Amino acid sequence: MATRPAIPGRKLRLALSLCLGATVVAHADTAVLRNGRTLAITDFRSEGDRVVLVMDGGGELALPNGQIMAIRREPAAAAPPAPLPGSDDATRLAPPPAGTPRLGEMNSVNEPEIRILPGQVFDRGALRGLAARIARKHAVDETLIQAVIEVESRYDAFAVSPRGAMGLMQLMPRTAARFDVRNTFDPIQNVDGGVRYLKELLARYGGEVRLALAAYNAGEDAVDRFGGIPPYPETRQYVVRVLRLLPR
Repeated sequence: MATRPAIPGRKLRLALSLCLGATVVAHADTAVLRNGRTLAITDFRSEGDRVVLVMDGGGELALPNGQIMAIRREPAAAAPPAPLPGSDDATRLAPPPAGTPRLGEMNSVNEPEIRILPGQVFDRGALRGLAARIARKHAVDETLIQAVIEVESRYDAFAVSPRGAMGLMQLMPRTAARFDVRNTFDPIQNVDGGVRYLKELLARYGGEVRLALAAYNAGEDAVDRFGGIPPYPETRQYVVRVLRLLPR
């Protein structure tokens, strides 16, 4: 799908009114824009250097990544009544298979449910707290995870690198698929996948943080091939930058 350029000022207001129309659904999220505006949306996705917002009521609006500051979760509407057995709706509204992660929530035996609270904005403080809770859930040093996120994306949930790494922990598509991250721009899914990947690397390299970080940046094959941190300037700088952020 071709993206559309942002529409300035008065034309933007007109376009949004046409997109929203008269129909309002019971549940929507809110996109917080850099200019202070908020937009009611039902979904969003990334396309290159733009984020496509699916507008509440129909239509889509593509905006540059830098114009969207946060996505605020809103309370979900009550579930619709169960369809009659054998009806078309019974198939269309069937719940996902058991074990499928839900967007914006995750369960843990040891901690309360981790979720984006209604009205919570994806600001740095909220994301740091979220990262700490997910790290504790998987028994990984929370300060290490927070340092990795700072270096990887500076807590930009919509960050996309020239190589295609996405989200807070800059997951490559293959890594996201490997850890069943279905929406790389959902903070919970992204951080959960990144934490599990880093935990796996720490186990692989006997708890050696430097090697785990090098593999996170350059891949396990590179670390194994060179028998340590690969001689890539980017990887060496990456390891140093993360370690500098850890408490002494």
